[in-house]
Order: sequence, then C-alpha cells, then structure tokens
Amino acid sequence: MTEDEQQNRSRHREEEQVAQPRQHTLNDRYELDRLIGRGGMADVWLARDVLLGRDVAVKILRSDLARDAIFQARFRREAKAVAGLNDPTIVSVFDTGDTDVRIPGEHSSLKVPFIVMEYVAGHTLKERLKHGPLSQKDAVNATLGVLAALSSSHKQGIVHRDIKPANVMVTNSGSIKVMDFGIARALADSAATMTQAHSVVGTAQYLSPEQARGDDVDQRSDLYSAGCLLFELLTGRPPFQGDSPVSVAYQHVSEHPPRVQQFNPDVSPAMDDVLRVALAKNREDRYQTADEFAAALRAVLRGETPPSPDTLATATLPAAVAPAAIMGASQIPQAAPAHAAQTQAIALQSDDDDDDFDERENRSRKGLWIASSVFAVLLIVGAVVGFLWLKAERERNAPVNIPALENLSLQEAQAKLTELELNYEVKEEHSDSVDEGHVISTDPAAGTSVKKQTVVTLVVSEGTNKVKVPEDIIGKNEREARRILEEAKLTVADEVKTKDSPDKPQGTVLEVSPKPGSELRFGDEVQLTISSGEVSVPDVTGLDESEAVKMLTSNEYKLEVQVNKEENDSVDEGTVLSQRPRKGDKAAPGSIVVITVAEAPEEPSESPSEDDDSDEDESESPSATSTIGADD
Repeated sequence: MTEDEQQNRSRHREEEQVAQPRQHTLNDRYELDRLIGRGGMADVWLARDVLLGRDVAVKILRSDLARDAIFQARFRREAKAVAGLNDPTIVSVFDTGDTDVRIPGEHSSLKVPFIVMEYVAGHTLKERLKHGPLSQKDAVNATLGVLAALSSSHKQGIVHRDIKPANVMVTNSGSIKVMDFGIARALADSAATMTQAHSVVGTAQYLSPEQARGDDVDQRSDLYSAGCLLFELLTGRPPFQGDSPVSVAYQHVSEHPPRVQQFNPDVSPAMDDVLRVALAKNREDRYQTADEFAAALRAVLRGETPPSPDTLATATLPAAVAPAAIMGASQIPQAAPAHAAQTQAIALQSDDDDDDFDERENRSRKGLWIASSVFAVLLIVGAVVGFLWLKAERERNAPVNIPALENLSLQEAQAKLTELELNYEVKEEHSDSVDEGHVISTDPAAGTSVKKQTVVTLVVSEGTNKVKVPEDIIGKNEREARRILEEAKLTVADEVKTKDSPDKPQGTVLEVSPKPGSELRFGDEVQLTISSGEVSVPDVTGLDESEAVKMLTSNEYKLEVQVNKEENDSVDEGTVLSQRPRKGDKAAPGSIVVITVAEAPEEPSESPSEDDDSDEDESESPSATSTIGADD
C-alpha cells in the first residue's frame, strides 16, 4: 500500500469517528454546512446563522471530553467569559449551547456543549509557515497583532495559555485574529479528572517554563509563548525541538534558546536582544506586559535599540491572574484568617503540663511525618531529574541521520547541520544544474546515520562552467584578443594562424574558431587567425597588360605596378612576359610589382646607314617604363 493510500485510509477512519450532531440545525438557528477543522478538543463546523443571515463557525466539544460533567461546566464558563472580549484582533464568541451528538460505534447519544464563533476567512500562521519563514517586518507585524489581542485579554484578567501558530488566523485582508481564548484554561483545569496527555503534544513547543513545571501561570506566560511564536515566524522552526513533549518541556525549563541569526542571518541583532528578554526562564526577567513587548518590537522596526524591561514603565502585575476574572468571585472559596490558628495555639499554652507534653509529642510526630514526606518528595524529584538527565544524555549521544540538503543554499545547509550538532567543510565544484552557492551533494550522503560532531563535506556549486566565445573579439589586435579570452576563462591555442589581408593591419584578429557565440567550457581552446599585414603576389604572366594591372591594383591586393617594355615577336604585343616579385612572394600593400610586357619589334630600315644609326640609337636608349598605382 502506498503512503498516499495509507494517509487516505487514516483520514477516512478519522472522519468516521467524528461525533455527528443528531440535528442538522442547532437551536433552530445554526444550520451546519460542513466540517472545516478538527482539534485536540473539538470539531469545527461551518454553519449559517439563519436569524442574522451570516456565516459562523460552530465548535462542538469532542465526545470523549464531553463525558466529564466537570469539564463541560468549565468549558461553558470559559466560553461565556471569553464572549465578553471585544477586540478586532480576537475571534469573537457569539453564542453557546448544547446539542445531542451520536457517539461513533454506539447507538446512544450524548449532550455536548458547543460554541458559536465568528467565521474568519483566511489561513492560520501554521499553514503560512509551510511555505517557509517570514521576513522580519512581516513576522513582527503578525506578532504585534497577537500582542494587541493579549493586551486586551490580559486587561480583563484572561490568560490565553495556548498561543501557537495554529491559533492565529490571517484574514484575507491581512489582519491578525487570535482564536481559542480561555479554552486552554478549561483543558488545563480538567487534568485532575481526566488524562489529556495527547492534547499537550501540539503545544509543548510553546509552553512557558512555569507551565512545564506545573506552576501557576499569568500574563507573562502568554508573552513567553508569543516569543516562541515570533522565533518560529523568523526561522521556520520553534526555539526548542525534541522527539517527545517531555524532552521539549525539559528544554523550556533548563536550556537557553538558540540565537535567531543562527538560522536566519537576515534578522537584525536587535531582534535577538528582544527574544532574549521574551524567552527568559524567570518571568520576572521578561517583558511584564504585552504593551512592553510590542514597544520593543516597534523600536526594532524603526531601526532603534529596543528598550530593556528596566527602562519600560513597570506594570502592576498580580502573581497569577485572579480566578475571579474568569469564574466569578462567588465561586472562590474564602480562606480562614491566618490569625485564627495563632489565637488557638496561644490559648492551648494555658493548659496544664500534660497537655503541653501531648502537644509536644504531637508536634514531634508531625515533624517526623513532614520530614519523611519531604524526603520522599526529594527522592521522587531526584528520580525524575535523573531520568530526564539520562534521557538528555541518550539524546545528546544518539546518532543522527544526515538530512537531504541538495539545492539548499549554503547558509540553510549549515544551519541544518548545526542544529543536528554536525560539523561541516565546504568543497566547491562547477555544476550546470545547481545554482551558484547551493548544495550539489553531501559526503556522507543524505540518510546516512552518523555520530554527532561528524564532519560532513558540503559540495557547493560554483555555478556553470560554460561560457560563450566573446562576440567583440573580431577586429581586435592579438594582445587585446588574448586578454578578452583569458577573462572569459578560455585558452588561446599555441599556434596562431595568419591570413593575408590588404586592408587590416598586421596582428588584427580576422577569424576565431569556434565562431563567436559558440558555447564552450572553462579552459577550452580557441584558435585565432590574425592578419599578416601582407598579400601573396598573384601570377599575372601571360595576361594582357591591362588585365594584370587591374588585378594587382584591385582591393584584394592593393599593389602598385611598374611596367617595362621588351620587344618580343613570339607573343602578342601587350602580353606580360615576367614579373617581380614572383608568384606567391609576400608583399606589403602599396609595394611595387614590376611586370615586363611584350612589345612588337620595329621594322628593319632599307638604308644601311640608317639601320646602323638606328641600332646605335636603340642600344644607347633604355626600354620604356611606366609606374601605375592602385589609385590610378
């Protein structure tokens, strides 16, 4: 069976176990629509208030809790007390009542209480945290909304006792609303009559030290929980984690929370200072009111140093919230005056010596009983402390599994390893698939069980090692081209080719292989072809003079031509007989190429004397020459 099938089957079993109201409409007013939530205490239904024409949320107490009559009474009293809270940051309670609920697996029904509350469209902070931590500004603004709700409730003597992300709603407009005020009080007070260990699992991560010890709580306990909430909003995790509620509660009592910057370097140091006060073990060292806590957070948002609790106005605090604020003064039993017992003891001293002896003996027996009780308590406490210490030692020395860190940023991976008490070293490699600064792999691999303090090698991406041949390299001189290629982490081939180019200076890059824009890897070789600054003289022998001149002076060669005439009757007149430089020789643009062109011999003269004179003149005069340039 796949994991999804198992989850679906588990979900169906849970839905079958939901206590179903026998009536679709409660109190002839609230029409139940659908189940929208399940908690440790109650099922929540979306309903329609037909009287006022509005949507409401109806919370129906779980049937197993509703079997306890004392808990039912407390649940109703708490709901009515919280209904008196009127603040925009608190989910309002509109009404309460009872309904008959069918018990799953039984043919009977049970009358259970329900609460009608404001229906809030939106999502909880718990759901928001599934997408990662919030920015410092958003986290502070959300916490300020929670503190506003706590300020209002504390001024009316009501302590929430269960501040956590699941109890904070973010409306569709972005407003903050806190849910379940006073409900946790009923659950806590029922501990003497029923076992509720499973209801603590979800909230142990936000318990104040005094709650973990079982001491009385006051408004400062809520502020500690709000500090835990803020820590999680900033980091994506609560300050303390463990494999059981007991281990988490132990950390709340005995261990200092980690610094926020360890998990989120973007958080300002001032925020760590605020959380150090909010999460103080001793409630006297914390912010004393929600308003003090809020003032410190606003100072952080303004970039100021948050005021310490000593500099804030001291609020008048009760040692614990008066029960009368919730239950009504008439329900609190009044203790006898302390001086009554003293008066009786003084009167007994006037009795005879036998009575004094009996009283001393009774006091002796009472003292022995007290001493024995104290010893037994100390023994139990010692055993509990020893058990917790041994458990903590086992957890401290227990092996841990290396988490999956692939594609996480280096900072995120380091934080996760630090949280597991693992050391690390960083090795960098190129990767085409993993972004620069993110983890490619780990050594040992994810899922490997290792001892704490083991060194884990984080292979981190340096980014891709692919690069394109620069586009602007053509036309640069060789030295500049080499510099550009080296900056692109490419290698220039040892052999640099040359190519004739009459219009490019010597050393100018004419071609690159591979072509510009081609994709290579770092270190790959690039072949440069540069201008020689010369041309290869073409073969013009056998061509007509005009054709030879046209070719040599063209843009392809840009040479100058010197024409020499030579009598020759074996070829047509004007034919190039020879050239200098010869075919294939190198010549710089503008150089002179001497061509010898055939010229028809003169006709012989009939007069010998004239012939003799002519021969003499011809031998004495040089051949005719002319020079033609590329621009002629």
